[in-house]
Amino acid sequence: MKKLLKCRVTLFLIVGWVSLSVIGYLGKDSIYKNYTHDVRTTPYFVLVFQGIHDGIYPWSSEPTDFWERWTQHAEDGPGGNNVSPGTERAENEPHKTTNDSATEIAETEIEIETEESPKTMGFIQVDESYFDDAVFIGDSRTVGLHDYGGLDNAVFYASVGLNVYDMWTDEFCEMDGETMTLEEALSRQQFKKVYFQIGINEMGRGTLDGFMQAYSQSVERLRELQPDAIIYVQGIMRVTKEKSDSDAIFNNEGINARNERIAQLADNVTVFYIDVNDVVCDEEGNLSEDLTFDNLHLLGSKYDIWVDFLMTKGIDLASD
Repeated sequence: MKKLLKCRVTLFLIVGWVSLSVIGYLGKDSIYKNYTHDVRTTPYFVLVFQGIHDGIYPWSSEPTDFWERWTQHAEDGPGGNNVSPGTERAENEPHKTTNDSATEIAETEIEIETEESPKTMGFIQVDESYFDDAVFIGDSRTVGLHDYGGLDNAVFYASVGLNVYDMWTDEFCEMDGETMTLEEALSRQQFKKVYFQIGINEMGRGTLDGFMQAYSQSVERLRELQPDAIIYVQGIMRVTKEKSDSDAIFNNEGINARNERIAQLADNVTVFYIDVNDVVCDEEGNLSEDLTFDNLHLLGSKYDIWVDFLMTKGIDLASD
């Protein structure tokens, strides 16, 4: 009996290992594509556990492509003839008539004509006093801006290693001799400008969609806590060509993909996208090697470039 029990446990473990490995393999180019997967150091079943740890499940991201491949693999095998979920519904769904479509277009045009669009604002040149009522929130790069940027009247809530997943639970904000969470700090003091710069520490963790979900939720929370402030979402600073070409995680292709999505959050009314890469990168779009000491962070003497860039991105609040 004991031998049989052991055999069943062993069989269960083997079946579980094989199943998780298959899921990890099928999802390596879709739901787990932003994870590092080297079969020599990271077996495919490990991807599944990493995803679960970050809230990424086989059915929670890019499900169509993944489950099509899973179904074909599990049921039909190579050369199967599966029908994608929803195909039958799409074929049997009644088509809208031309009149229905015309009515929808007309209603849309009426809405466009009657709805007044909010006034968008452009950037102006400002001086350092513009940042006297500003708060800067971010990771080690913002820590560097605090240490070397000379913006002494601004408030900084920044921490080395800060990431968008933990920024609301970690206690890293100093106020009146206390250490508290970001939510507590922003609930105690109101600002006119919020500068948000984060994202490099999340590279290689989770998916792009998962990152953007957490990022956009954080921006919304910032708007709730600071209703009278304009919010600057800052693009993630790129890395040098040497770093980008040699690192599977910290590379400019991944950074650019995130920045494209971050930029979409801007409405140019209360949320503005600004990208310091415009002034710290070379002609190929990589962080200039003469500005950094580690291929990731600016030299202390070069943070004035970032500050000068920020002073070209002021907003005339008086005209609002």
